[in-house]
Amino acid sequence: MIILLASCSATSNKATPPPAAPANTAPCDGSSGVGGPVPAGFGPGDLVAAVDLTPQNSTSPGFPTGARVWRVLYVSTGVDETDLQLICGMVASPTAGPTSVSGVGHLLSWSHGTVGLAESCLPSSDPANGFWGKMAGGIGAIAWTDGVTKRVGEPQNGALQYAMDQGWMVATSDYQPNDTYIVGKISGANQLDVMRAASQLMTQQFAKSAPTSYDTILWGHSQGGHTAMWAGQLFESYLALTKPSQPTAAFTLKGVTLLAPASSFISMPTKQSSVAYGDGLMDSEIHQTLKPLGIPLAMLEVQIGPALVSYLVGSWNLLSNGAKVPAPDAKFPAFPAANSPLELTAIATPAGVDTVNTVLPLCLNKAGGKDVAAATAKYRDAQTNQMLVPSVWNLPDNYKTGDYFKGGMDNTCATTSNPAMVNWCAWVTWNLPGPLGTNPYPKAPIVGGKPVPMMIAQGSDDTVVHCISPTGSANKLAPPAADCLSVQFYNTLAAEIYCPVTGNGGHLQLDIFRKTGPNSPASHFAIPGQASAKALKNSNADLVFTGSPVEQFFTRAFAGTLTPGCTATVLNP
Repeated sequence: MIILLASCSATSNKATPPPAAPANTAPCDGSSGVGGPVPAGFGPGDLVAAVDLTPQNSTSPGFPTGARVWRVLYVSTGVDETDLQLICGMVASPTAGPTSVSGVGHLLSWSHGTVGLAESCLPSSDPANGFWGKMAGGIGAIAWTDGVTKRVGEPQNGALQYAMDQGWMVATSDYQPNDTYIVGKISGANQLDVMRAASQLMTQQFAKSAPTSYDTILWGHSQGGHTAMWAGQLFESYLALTKPSQPTAAFTLKGVTLLAPASSFISMPTKQSSVAYGDGLMDSEIHQTLKPLGIPLAMLEVQIGPALVSYLVGSWNLLSNGAKVPAPDAKFPAFPAANSPLELTAIATPAGVDTVNTVLPLCLNKAGGKDVAAATAKYRDAQTNQMLVPSVWNLPDNYKTGDYFKGGMDNTCATTSNPAMVNWCAWVTWNLPGPLGTNPYPKAPIVGGKPVPMMIAQGSDDTVVHCISPTGSANKLAPPAADCLSVQFYNTLAAEIYCPVTGNGGHLQLDIFRKTGPNSPASHFAIPGQASAKALKNSNADLVFTGSPVEQFFTRAFAGTLTPGCTATVLNP
């Protein structure tokens, strides 16, 4: 059940935390579940408890055949490596356990997209939709829609079933709930630690045959793309410097796959080529509206920008004002302590504070989505209703109700001298994945001094993580950097790490899908399915994971046969 919290006073600086998890999600619910005390002696990655979901769900639509799925409670880290937290996740394996060749198994570490922040919103509370469900919510049947035509494949041809058929293990984390939206260190660590817990579970269940090490691919969509990238950046140092108390398998990172990843939150023209202020994700998204069928009709629209901004500023405000801060000598600080706490009223108007408090506990993937839409609907009239302070809201002089326009976060962060706003900008750049981030971590997935192969995929009609091909642009070319966040991200990674002028660092591919109609809507929520489909044709027989761009990358990454170099390709010119 979704609980609507009363909005706070308009002058309140602190957002109200979301409610606790619902009952009947053992072992993650109750006082000993998520948010509860960590058992004495346990360390990051230790498995606390597991419940086999198979007996009650084996006939659930999409549940993988020849497989078992567990909901797991495990230990991970929060504001730094000493802040131990209980986190919920899920693990799937073949019925007889993962295949092991000379002790080595294969692991897919899946990171979910935005569904809300409360525990009740997260995938382990609704695994039939959030794990073995169809795309884009789960990784079961390959599916997408252009708003009119639905393309839905069969679960037996989907990604999760493919992994089970290959003998692989799949692990996924809910991430720490309530106050960690787009906080890269925390979600990245949560994703790495669920891998450790999954390996401990396999040892418990299949003592004689469980792998002793896993070749691993990190894989995520949207918010999950941000998490997967951060998990890759932390992979080598975090797994080396934080230790579980129980015997745990070793992990070798073989590849990273990012589908429409949250990246390039603000643009930095002095460090990026072919971009200007206003081209960053926050400015592209602040006033973004989802229009069913592309038709501007107020009663059907969802003000997705104000909804996502509410999650972001609300959760960061909670985290920064919490009782825990990174220790001065922390090896893995989650945020810049020197720029904390944040002041919600420095970035949000009084009306915006009320919106943040209303939206923060609501889910996007359940009935709460209607409440989110209702809470943010007024921002369709961005002149009468202003959610953020004027410099960030950036209202044009010639604005008319329903117009789209970009926010002003880029310019504000480049010019502000207001200490409270400087702190917000520092958090934004700290949580940037990749070379532009101001955090103290590696700027790419680098293991043994070498960049790990990476695949980025996005559609060119993505109005959430902005990527829109300009009218009249060449079909065979990826959109310009100013028009596509993944192009910006790719360009920075290529120039700084993967394909520098002085040499060739590793394999980096950008796959763009052009909008062509129902077979390729190329939208934010279609891209997981499109990148996981064998072909983009008017037949559900083509909605098969085998032979898809993602599967081909997985196979070659595991085999170590990806060619070094950087390529940006439109897959359906």
